[in-house]
Amino acid sequence: MTEKKQIHTSLGPVLVPVEDGLWEIDLTHLRIFFGLSILSRTIGEEIGNQLHSLPGDLSFTYKINPNINHELVDMHIQHVQVFARAGILKDWVLFREQFEENLRFVFGSFQQQSVAKKIHPEFYGEDPNRNSSVALLFPFEAEFVHSSGYYILMERVSSQYRIGDFFLRITIDTQEDGCLNLSNIKHEIISDAHTRTYIAGASKISESLSNGMINAAQKGETFYEEENSHFSKVFSQIEKTPLGKLTNINFYWEEQYRNLILSSDPSFSLSILKKLFLLLEDSSASKKIKEGNTIRAIIGKVSVYVDLSRLDRVLNFSINQKRTLLDSSFYLKRMPMLEEIANSQGHSFNFEGVHVFLIHHITSEIISLIETFRRLKVSSLDVAFVKYGGNIPPVYLDILLDIPTETFFMAGLEFKLTKNNTPYYGVSPLYSDFETHSTFRHKLEDAKLGFFDAMRQLAVFLFLNKLLGLIEKNEKIILIEDGGYVAPVLNERALDGRSFGDVLDEFWVEIKDRSIREKSFAEILKTAVIGTVEHTRNGYDRLVKVKAERSNLFLPSFSIAISNEKTKEESKEVARSILNALDNTLHGIGKVLSKRKVLLLGSKGNIGGFLKQYLIGGFLHETNLDILEVDRKFESETRFSKTNFANVSDSEFAEIDLIIGVTGESIILPKTWESWILTSKHKQLYIASGSTKTVEFSDFIKWINELNLSDSPKLGGEDLVISFGRILDPQTQMDLGSKIIFKINKKQIEKEVFLISDGSPVNFLFFGVPTESMDPIISQLASVSLGMVNYYKSKNLPNPDLYAVDHQINVWGKFL
Repeated sequence: MTEKKQIHTSLGPVLVPVEDGLWEIDLTHLRIFFGLSILSRTIGEEIGNQLHSLPGDLSFTYKINPNINHELVDMHIQHVQVFARAGILKDWVLFREQFEENLRFVFGSFQQQSVAKKIHPEFYGEDPNRNSSVALLFPFEAEFVHSSGYYILMERVSSQYRIGDFFLRITIDTQEDGCLNLSNIKHEIISDAHTRTYIAGASKISESLSNGMINAAQKGETFYEEENSHFSKVFSQIEKTPLGKLTNINFYWEEQYRNLILSSDPSFSLSILKKLFLLLEDSSASKKIKEGNTIRAIIGKVSVYVDLSRLDRVLNFSINQKRTLLDSSFYLKRMPMLEEIANSQGHSFNFEGVHVFLIHHITSEIISLIETFRRLKVSSLDVAFVKYGGNIPPVYLDILLDIPTETFFMAGLEFKLTKNNTPYYGVSPLYSDFETHSTFRHKLEDAKLGFFDAMRQLAVFLFLNKLLGLIEKNEKIILIEDGGYVAPVLNERALDGRSFGDVLDEFWVEIKDRSIREKSFAEILKTAVIGTVEHTRNGYDRLVKVKAERSNLFLPSFSIAISNEKTKEESKEVARSILNALDNTLHGIGKVLSKRKVLLLGSKGNIGGFLKQYLIGGFLHETNLDILEVDRKFESETRFSKTNFANVSDSEFAEIDLIIGVTGESIILPKTWESWILTSKHKQLYIASGSTKTVEFSDFIKWINELNLSDSPKLGGEDLVISFGRILDPQTQMDLGSKIIFKINKKQIEKEVFLISDGSPVNFLFFGVPTESMDPIISQLASVSLGMVNYYKSKNLPNPDLYAVDHQINVWGKFL
């Protein structure tokens, strides 16, 4: 380790180098003051009041409130006296904000031990006879006051009527023609404002975060996460420090500390947090963290490791031990079949010289697949993550954002609501840096698209951008996707004879080079794209449709969508995970699945069949086993099985309070939704999709948006009041979807409709399908992709068509 020197901080204690990348600071004896920003705000407001109402000099005395600033009162400081000559602050309105910031810095100096002991020596263990109190002079620049700026002098003065008590005298004056003879006042100039960024409201912020940690600890957790929401004060304050803009603050602790939190007074964890925020205020400490170092703060018996992760967007506080850093190998070890493929056991294929564009859900299994591609020498990997509801575990993002960016790029969407509660999707800030595509981000934000359209726009945009880079280098790419976002578009546009420029414009890719724009899209695909691989039935069906409409495909496409493993084994686990998510969500709002009156759309499909089996076989109460089913595969109709939704009568529909849809299309029209809300026998109604994307209930979502945007919404011809809320899990506060409340005052009707996961697949709210069941399926996706690349490398690519595993090809793409 190169010799490093200690670094002095504005707080007093020094930063000591321990080893490469680790510095230590002891904050055990750092005095902390609460409410200093409240005190400076109160003084600032009183200055403003006097300037508005008094004609002469500004002068007042403020008695310190012991409930807010008890540390100052404990130090026998009882009052603050303020003086400024008439005219000094005449242009106050113009620089008020800056002045208040400066005032915060003046009072905040009590938090800097090295400074505070000068004005108040005996309370920092100094001998007052040898070291008497020194006034503090704070020079500030403010052209409005005087061309040479102004200063604030803070003195500690003995009380005239109580021996041993003091007051603070604050004098505001100009430097050139001030009324004070500074040469007669023993003072020290404090001009290092730049060494510290005062975090306003640090006490309140610390209190809020401390409460969050205590609540998490009470639930048995050893992790607490604070997200940057649009109104979050803590993040806007930290942004002023060298740490800059953050998306999250994460706290980690071990079981021992959890017990300590729970058995201690809340002030214990509050004082630790307050000291950590004081550490962030010091610019030398913040800069060290920003440069990629970890700081270990010693606070009594507790040590806290402070570092940044995820491209410097996340601030981590790890208590008593460093964060455990996992990598993608950790998840791959849980998938023995996929790990064999990744380690080239039993095959000699690889992705060397080939780029991969992957579209898939963000799960631990896909992190394993990404690691597999990397081990098999993929040239580069771009991922468009499909993300509906639920939270992404922070550890996933930590792992993904640690992958070198030269060969890895990822993007995804986030759910958003307009001011009038219309849902839409925009580019998420959680993934790779999207700055180079900021024009696209703004266009998507303005378009306010639903999930499928937004995801297709994003995925095709990124794919086309990638193509542009590969054409120049004459390199090849394979598309592997889950859900048919891109492959159907590529085949359609090429077969329709579109120019590359046309397709680029359609998906908002900006390029002016006419020679590239004028080429046919078919020619570009033929040059750069090996073929496509599809995971889901929806994507498979979309390709079948393209082939039917245009009599062939343009690219070879392999699919695992109808393989035996996928249709039978995975469908069982998807059905279970749908019911698990429904069960958990209903429990959170005080309801049970067993008593619901269920309408199952698509009950004869792979997933639908198992949903019915598991509902009747255990999830529903034995006195409630009649499920209303709709599926076009029924050969004849009965009271509870219909070939078409149109055959469900209004009275039958009025009995239903939970609709589960796994058809992959929207089959219930607005008129029917209207009749359900008007005539249903239930006050609360539930809608849940188990099929890919948000297509299942797109007509319902569209109808709700139209009602919401209408100036005078009506239902059944009567005036309707429509309002919106969120379904929040009471334990984790996780967002589980939207709640729409319909009120028709004239008919005294009030209904609550719970659109679980906002109409996207509910199984992704919690854990999805377990790893054990996904291992063989993701392994098929990897092996069939390797098979296609091998055909290309051996110059033997099959003709453009759709080839399905267990039907035309095996799991390695070999023809049956």
